[in-house]
Amino acid sequence: MRALIVIITYNEIENIGLLIPEVFKIVPPNVDILVVDDSSPDGTGKAVENMSAEYPDRLHLLTRPVKEGTAAAYTAGFKWGMSRNYDVFLQFDGDFSHNPKYILEMLETIENYDVVIGSRYIKGGGIENWTLSRRIISKGGSMYSRLVLSCPVKDLTGGYNMWRRTALEKIGLDNIISKSYLLQVELKYRAHCAGCSIKEIPIVFTDRIRGVSKISGNTLVEALINVWKIKKIVGVDSGFDQFFKFAVTGGLGTITNLIIFFICADKIGLPEIPVSIFCFIIAGIQNYIINHKWSFKQNHEAEPLSFKKYLMFMCGSLIGLLVNISVMRLILIHFELPLKTIAQACGIAAGMFINFTISKLIVFKKRKKE
Repeated sequence: MRALIVIITYNEIENIGLLIPEVFKIVPPNVDILVVDDSSPDGTGKAVENMSAEYPDRLHLLTRPVKEGTAAAYTAGFKWGMSRNYDVFLQFDGDFSHNPKYILEMLETIENYDVVIGSRYIKGGGIENWTLSRRIISKGGSMYSRLVLSCPVKDLTGGYNMWRRTALEKIGLDNIISKSYLLQVELKYRAHCAGCSIKEIPIVFTDRIRGVSKISGNTLVEALINVWKIKKIVGVDSGFDQFFKFAVTGGLGTITNLIIFFICADKIGLPEIPVSIFCFIIAGIQNYIINHKWSFKQNHEAEPLSFKKYLMFMCGSLIGLLVNISVMRLILIHFELPLKTIAQACGIAAGMFINFTISKLIVFKKRKKE
């Protein structure tokens, strides 16, 4: 396989002249390097051009007229390589944050997978020389993206990634909507949705020693918002997505339920069972509306609220109510609790899985297209 390492640069004059020889010492002859430079004013592109004589036909330079961001630069690099029939592409930072020693393992792994990710967040991986705040932001961003997208990749935000040409073709580079570092998340998510086989291998990421980081606070804020745009444009809710939304909806209903139950049963002293039934009715109305508008929205294609569906939802939820009451009574009989509300919470949790199954398979069942 012919492999192309794509290094995007902007003002990396302090690093690029040292990095390229280090990479070529490690990689086999079938691996070339393309530097995509956004007309760096510090002369990065010129330095690469001068070095190309030392690596004829192996070191290439693609100069872009203006700085348009990470996504545009990588997309241009991928397209350049695809037009020249490269089989494998590696994203690689130009600041020594990515250790070249992992390249050979990634090349070996890509023989059996569509995508290989150098992961900081699996066993054996890690980060060096980062402040605690930056670790929290990075780890939190990756977890946030995983949660929103329901994507199994542990390191969604990392940039040390290897792609088969066929994977990039499945993704469709012209479909990319990201403008900055969120490209890393979008590419992996699109690959996941396209059914590509993905393998994460552990790497240790080291913070740059020379030069200045290009990540700004605005970039992070943009990523937090745009990950939802990616979800809307690319993704299709899976069963896990729907369960997560159903659980959130149930959590809101639980809050409503417990507040009413606490006031009526613990404070006023009304009988538990009638109070529990009343809580069920109020929370049920709330949950039906939210589940219709959010959790199972894709199943009915903006179908309006239906009284018939509401009755089905409430009837189906009666099974959950019976489980709720049974569990609550058993706990109250066998345990002494400081608050009866604790038993009620356990009953709600026990009925949640039954409620979800009934809602998904019966009440909000996806209609077959005619």
